[in-house]
Amino acid sequence: MSKISNMLNMLQILKDNQIHSIASLSQELEVSQRMIREYKQELEQAGIYLKSYTGKYGGYQLYKNDNFLKIDSIIKEKMYLIMKKAISNKNKVKIKFYSINSGLTQRIIHPAELFNYLDKWYIAAFCELRNEIRLFKLDDIKDYKVLDEKYDNENKIKI
Repeated sequence: MSKISNMLNMLQILKDNQIHSIASLSQELEVSQRMIREYKQELEQAGIYLKSYTGKYGGYQLYKNDNFLKIDSIIKEKMYLIMKKAISNKNKVKIKFYSINSGLTQRIIHPAELFNYLDKWYIAAFCELRNEIRLFKLDDIKDYKVLDEKYDNENKIKI
């Protein structure tokens, strides 16, 4: 089977919320234990997180509330993928963001990480307007544009 097929089959096995040993997963999928570890790493790069347990009864378990890539709409899924690409390419992103306190504001962010919390997707980013790291819920980003301008990892916070 292809790598993607095996990864999807691994997710299907892990949906039962039981802890599955690396050995049992490799036997079930007919691949090496090394490949199971690689599948886990690639799934986590895609935002699908597995709990790891060590010891005699160790193995992997799918997070219970993990709804990996269960994004409310095609537009949000597209935004997720574009932001993921902006993170890997270190592109600045211009967003129109709605906040309860400030209303609609325009910001330039340096996206660092996408994560899911309580069934909502967020992006952690350095915000040039606030000059600090902020969390932005994808649902509250009303418009966005990836800029050609790059950022470096050392955001300079002005004091």
